[in-house]
Amino acid sequence: MRKPHVLLNTRIQKNDSVKMKYNYGFGDDKKDNGENEKPDDYVRIGQNLQRSYTKFNDDRSARILRRNPALALPLHVDFVRINFWGQFAVHDYFGRWYQEFGLEAVEVTNFGTSVLFAVTDNNIDKFNAFLTAVDSAIRNGQDHQGRQYPKLIHYIQDFELLTSEDIIKTDATADVFILKIGDLMVHNRELETLIQSLEDYLNTQGVAYIINKEIGIIEIYNTEAFDLEEIVDNFDIFLQVTSGRATIIRPNAFNAPDRDYGFEIAAGDNLPLVGVIDSGIDDRTPLAPLIVVDEELNLTTTSVREDNVDDGRGHGTAVAALVALGAEAVSSEYRGILAPHCLLLPIKIIDNDNAAISISRTLELLTIAKQKHPQIKIFTLTINFHQSKKFNEHYSSYAFALDKFSFEYDCLIFISTGNNSDAIFRTNEAYDTAYFAQEESNLCSPAESLNNVTVGACSDSLGTGEHVGISNGSEYPALYSRTGHYHHELLKSKAKVNKTLFKPDLIMAGGDYCYERDRLTDIGEGSMLLLSADPTESFYRMLGTSFATPLTANVAVQIQKHYPNLTASSIKALMLNHCSDKKIDDLIVNKSMLVGHGCLHSERAIYSDSDIINFIVEDTIDNGDLKVIPLNFPKYLVKDDLKKRNRILRVTATISYQFLPVRESQLGYCPVLIAFGFFKNHEGAGIVIKEKDNKSKLKSGPLWSQNSRFKQKPNPFSNTQKLSFVVNVDELLNESGVFKIGVHCFTHPQLRPGEDTAYQKDNRFSIAIAIEETLRKPTGKLYDEMSAINEIENILSADQDLEAEA
Repeated sequence: MRKPHVLLNTRIQKNDSVKMKYNYGFGDDKKDNGENEKPDDYVRIGQNLQRSYTKFNDDRSARILRRNPALALPLHVDFVRINFWGQFAVHDYFGRWYQEFGLEAVEVTNFGTSVLFAVTDNNIDKFNAFLTAVDSAIRNGQDHQGRQYPKLIHYIQDFELLTSEDIIKTDATADVFILKIGDLMVHNRELETLIQSLEDYLNTQGVAYIINKEIGIIEIYNTEAFDLEEIVDNFDIFLQVTSGRATIIRPNAFNAPDRDYGFEIAAGDNLPLVGVIDSGIDDRTPLAPLIVVDEELNLTTTSVREDNVDDGRGHGTAVAALVALGAEAVSSEYRGILAPHCLLLPIKIIDNDNAAISISRTLELLTIAKQKHPQIKIFTLTINFHQSKKFNEHYSSYAFALDKFSFEYDCLIFISTGNNSDAIFRTNEAYDTAYFAQEESNLCSPAESLNNVTVGACSDSLGTGEHVGISNGSEYPALYSRTGHYHHELLKSKAKVNKTLFKPDLIMAGGDYCYERDRLTDIGEGSMLLLSADPTESFYRMLGTSFATPLTANVAVQIQKHYPNLTASSIKALMLNHCSDKKIDDLIVNKSMLVGHGCLHSERAIYSDSDIINFIVEDTIDNGDLKVIPLNFPKYLVKDDLKKRNRILRVTATISYQFLPVRESQLGYCPVLIAFGFFKNHEGAGIVIKEKDNKSKLKSGPLWSQNSRFKQKPNPFSNTQKLSFVVNVDELLNESGVFKIGVHCFTHPQLRPGEDTAYQKDNRFSIAIAIEETLRKPTGKLYDEMSAINEIENILSADQDLEAEA
């Protein structure tokens, strides 16, 4: 019997918070302080630096020659990338490198081992001292004369000048160029001066542009009117230039018309509104009653009610049908009267198959949508940048912009990983999971976004009967689905990794290739039936992450419909808490980077029942605090004859929180860690004592859902973490039927000075906790008994009738 989830009232059901004590152990001693990370071979130091020194001077001379003196720019900046032997301690050494060498840390990548520094004309004397020190190290390696120089040089593996060739990452022609601006904290005034000079230059040339300082980009549109190389050669503010080229490429494209629409949309009351960021939603389809038309939310010259891509078949229309009608519509082949789960707000950003994406304009539309429709919480985005990400590449400006938006407006954007149309050909039309280890299979931006939900595709097509397809099963990742781009094996040995940081977040049905008449096809029984924008076609078959994504968003919409006051983080936590990868094995590559938390169990994400209860915690926490939340278990679990004493319950819990990202730090992009754990029935003061002294840990395994014991050289943080364990009768007896949930928080210790200010107070978080009887014959008591002995709040919408839905 369906029952509603409940909110655990932590205003009442709580213990006193205490200050967290971090027992770093080996992670903060001299073995991790960087002194032992430099090589002791001075000859090798000199040889490494010699190659860098020579190339740097050649590149610097060439860059100076390429400048146009007629532009008369007020100053110049050199960007110098230094690769260190180990992780660079930004917080500790930011000031020292600037004072000693005039080098201001601007961007941290490769998870802390590579730092891009800026040096302005004002600090050229200090920078010359850096070059002199490098020269001394080189000469010492040659003649062993023992020249004195700052030993900071020993931490350098190699270094290079950021050249125009390094900056420009796209072809010379594009509809939109996206130029990433360096973030100079110390020399911000000089940066503003150069930006003003650039504006004057662009205005003189008649170039259309948008400067978005919050995201840190400049977008240039009428690209025929300007010289990209001249801008990059002379205006020393750019770190990267990319194209805004978008892609909605499907895995393949050969189809035949299907049948008339043949279905109607039932009336619905108090439906949530979902933003479909796509190619429009065609109102000639049965979706018309659900479409909320707002032509202000349009970057194209055609109406939001038209969907013209793919020769009129459309893309946004199929996406909209899936988010509004869900998996049941596909399984029923869109027949009869279908109940909608939401209204649809088309946000039109493209109107042809290979349009370009403007980050600034897209973000502007999202902001307008939220301001005009404040109730909107869920969005879908299945149009990615065309280029896949390189291994361990930094977060894109697009991902940063969406993470910032979702944090500021409490929203959740469901983003596809992108489709890999080449995969089927690279594997000789076979299902070969080894291919997923190739860099070209990595996801496409902005799918690396952390505050939102990234969706890959499994091979399920939602058809009836046995699985049809080339994969090993319906739960397995589809060959066209893309993987997370983190590749820890490529990092330096001293770099810290975080196994809870991965993408995608989950996988959902997207269809599969299959063989029919001895030929491989993408329109056979293994593919998914989709709504066409063309009434003469009505339906077509296809597969792709573009369709897995709105199906996932549909589950979020149903959660929002039932529990309208939940935060975006709570919705995300509920969904990830009910994902499983248990049926997926034999994968050669890192499973988490391919399937995330696994396949979503939609029913359990939306409803509890008599034998499983879902608690939701929504709270805030300050930096350095430990919060303790009691969780009470009913007496029948220890008094009744349950026919077994071990593994009577399973507890699964997921924490999720949104954050304001730090743009220029890959290591500290998520600047705040909020982690949780389950403990014995101890107070906070006992939990913070070293484990060997108090033994507060409830179960074996990690103490916390995420650990960052290395203070000076920490892990990158993940804003979603999950724990699962079984409960035995003796554990309930020993703790008097009370387990404690501990939640602690601290800011990233290696941010630039001042970057942690926003995270000192009231960091919001959500935890979804599912408690389930695992008895052969469930008692039917768990939900009611757990509800009776814990302080809970009813969060079910007043207009929802769960019995009628069953």
